[in-house]
Amino acid sequence: MNYYEILGVDRQASAQEIKKAYKKLAKKWHPDLNHDDPKTAEQKMKEINVAYTTLSNEVARIDYNKKIDAEAANSARTNAKKTATNPRTKNAKKTSGTSAADIDFNNINSSFESFFGFNPKTRKVTDEEKLNTYTADKKKKNPLDTSDFFEKFMGFKVK
Repeated sequence: MNYYEILGVDRQASAQEIKKAYKKLAKKWHPDLNHDDPKTAEQKMKEINVAYTTLSNEVARIDYNKKIDAEAANSARTNAKKTATNPRTKNAKKTSGTSAADIDFNNINSSFESFFGFNPKTRKVTDEEKLNTYTADKKKKNPLDTSDFFEKFMGFKVK
């Protein structure tokens, strides 16, 4: 837990807001006021004091912010590496339909069909949504025909 969370303040909190939060928490967790569980209160009060000491000092706060920013960037890089090496992680973006991790290389034709929306041998369209060149009123002979895309991109028709 970071110091801002310990004090229950936003990162942009003013010095007055930090002091107010500290006083409120000190009243709540001071060991002299918590006779029921003094060990927990003492531990909480230590955390609160460290957080307040750091965040109430302008130079220490700037250093602390740099530290948590670096940790966040490092964590993001680590998560990106994990996602890149394991496409089945919860953080991986899943596109509609089949992902690359779901391809069955033992039956590549059916995997190709489920991924691209047509059977490459028979040229039969199996999923119109995945096949952007297929429309109900205009069936193309070649499902891989990219002439429409080229024409739209380049701005002139191919003959």
